Amino acid sequence: MILCLLACLAGSSPSAVSATQTALSQAAPLLAALPPGNLAFRTDSASRLLVGRGYLLGPLGEGDSSRGDPKPRFRLDSFDCVTYLETSLALARARDTSDLLSRMDSIRYLDGRAQWRWRNHFFEGDWLPRNGSRVRLLRFPEDTTVTRRLARKGFYAKKGFEVPDTSVELHLLWRDRAIARFSSSSDSARLLGVAFVGKVDGYPVLHTGFLVERAGAPALLRHASQAGSVREQPFAQYLTGKPKFVGVVVWEVLP
Repeated sequence: MILCLLACLAGSSPSAVSATQTALSQAAPLLAALPPGNLAFRTDSASRLLVGRGYLLGPLGEGDSSRGDPKPRFRLDSFDCVTYLETSLALARARDTSDLLSRMDSIRYLDGRAQWRWRNHFFEGDWLPRNGSRVRLLRFPEDTTVTRRLARKGFYAKKGFEVPDTSVELHLLWRDRAIARFSSSSDSARLLGVAFVGKVDGYPVLHTGFLVERAGAPALLRHASQAGSVREQPFAQYLTGKPKFVGVVVWEVLP
């Protein structure tokens, strides 16, 4: 996640508007393949349809240098951890390709204002609370509330904005407890979201993805992986191999 944040300051393609429009048109068959009704089911289906597509750090921007980063505002060929979540949610909520971009903007920005200043840069401090109509934070009997600093001042100063540091309370499921809980077979099917919390001061969340529960099987992590693509793998196995993460925050995708 910290790399995702820093990548927001990078350069871009001059054909962002054309690339965005092309990607929107290419979304039509994906939208047609989604089940009707329940938004959680549609998000599950949309995120699964994107499995196998490429990984790219910081793939999206505002499409216009006057608004911020002139990279495309929408694409379907490559994702990082956050844009994969956002694209899946936007596809699930779109009626058709005509309102897909506005759905995407409403997830990525405060009040849908597609400007760098209003992008949900800090996942735990911006993205989660501002998407409260789409996701709901979960609490577990064994979780712990911790307070972490958000390094807003230094981050926004790179673009000339004066924003003070803030802090956020996280309902953290410690790493060993998360491994134990999600290595067992689930008794139901639901789509969750998961944010991986590390040790980096000022940037708590380092990665994110979907946590897929299926009845009778351990949970899967479906995510845009820096290993090169959107993929699925056993959640407990992934977290066991990532000692840099101290714990996770979990939420439910609302129906």
